[in-house]
Amino acid sequence: MSTINNKTITARLNRHLKKAQRDQADSLSKLSSGSNFTAEDPRPSERALAEKMEYKIRSLSTAKQNINDAVSLLQTAESSMAEINNLVTRMKEINVSAATTTISDQERRYLFIEYEALHDEVNRIAQTTEFNGIPLLNGSSDLVPDELVFRVGDPMFDEEGNIDDDLNAIRFSGLKAINATTAALGITSAREILADSSEKEGIELSEIEDMIIPEDDDNFATVYDQAINNLSTQRAIFGALQTRLNYSMSFIDIFQENIAAAKSRIADTDYADEVAKLTAAKITTSAATSMLAQNNISSDLTYQLIQSLY
Repeated sequence: MSTINNKTITARLNRHLKKAQRDQADSLSKLSSGSNFTAEDPRPSERALAEKMEYKIRSLSTAKQNINDAVSLLQTAESSMAEINNLVTRMKEINVSAATTTISDQERRYLFIEYEALHDEVNRIAQTTEFNGIPLLNGSSDLVPDELVFRVGDPMFDEEGNIDDDLNAIRFSGLKAINATTAALGITSAREILADSSEKEGIELSEIEDMIIPEDDDNFATVYDQAINNLSTQRAIFGALQTRLNYSMSFIDIFQENIAAAKSRIADTDYADEVAKLTAAKITTSAATSMLAQNNISSDLTYQLIQSLY
């Protein structure tokens, strides 16, 4: 259709219409992606800052995974030590029960059959407890590393840059001193006593009396009390490490939460604000389209008026 337009008005209306359409497309893109960074509104400086924060967040997530793995290692050792503690307690009950003349030699032998089974189980647990190939309760093993390193963050050194002083590396060099075998705990085996005895004759009281006496008889009543004390010391070491790691996890959770909140304010779409912008852009688009149509109609009427003069 031929029209006679006011070019200035038409250009202005077209400019407003195109801007409203761009704003509408930009708002739709932000609402659909959840990101403030779009082709129409790239914000390169803010995007660089947000990506740096994302890098830090992912680094902290890796540190949290390291802490979880380290805690699992310590919990594996702790659960095994708890079972050894129960076994040693039962072995003490057996030895104390057997160290009296109120039971017969045959009954004493029955008790020490169970005792020796528990003795072997303590050694089995101590020698087979491991985490990812690392023995945890058998420090005499060649597979035990000289040091455990639990990384809880990016490397951060002191002013001298000494790698051994990395503040985000929790180091434990005492794993070789952790040993929960019966030999390390000072608990004697009854294997020879059982082998030299018979079911008929049993075991005499004098043969087992020395088994209950500890090396450090000034501080402990029985060898089992001394063994429990050694176990408790080792469990305290693992417990202290686990407590420190738990606090490290709490710190990283808060740190990561704050960084994520800062990144969200920069990079994430504010849906309430963007919906309002989209609504305004739609209204502007409709209004500009309507005004363009009205401008064309006015031009049509002018053209028809000129034709009627001929």
